[in-house]
Amino acid sequence: MVLTAAAALTACTQSSAAVDLPSAAEFETQVLDQVNALRFAENVSSLELSDCLVGHARSRAASLPGATEVPQEDLPADCGDYDYAGENIARSDQSPSQVVDMWAGEATQQPNLVDPAFVVAGVGCVPVAAADNSRVAEGDEDVAGMACSMIFQGYSP
Repeated sequence: MVLTAAAALTACTQSSAAVDLPSAAEFETQVLDQVNALRFAENVSSLELSDCLVGHARSRAASLPGATEVPQEDLPADCGDYDYAGENIARSDQSPSQVVDMWAGEATQQPNLVDPAFVVAGVGCVPVAAADNSRVAEGDEDVAGMACSMIFQGYSP
């Protein structure tokens, strides 16, 4: 499998103030919708949701709250017969549309968003705890942001 990874961590500071964001599941949906709107504007086919990739993306997102460097683990290869993959990640207190705008504005992450070779994707997000930005928020705990992974798969061009 050819892997194209593009990533950047927008760091949250320790003991951040709480922010008002959608639930992790709604955040994921909005990110995918925003990426597909961007693809539509570029005359590129929409990405289909892969539940398999969503599971992997959520797992990968859970490792981001305490990360100081971009994770280097291989992308999953068990979600179909695809031979081409990429990933965008973010850890931010921004809204879903602002996260996609950030990705679209970065030379390393923008190509994944509009690559016509990608046909499926999964978005996984986890809330980052406001009291301790090195971990995932639990229950009704205040949230300082969202950590997300978006994994793309398709067929090499």
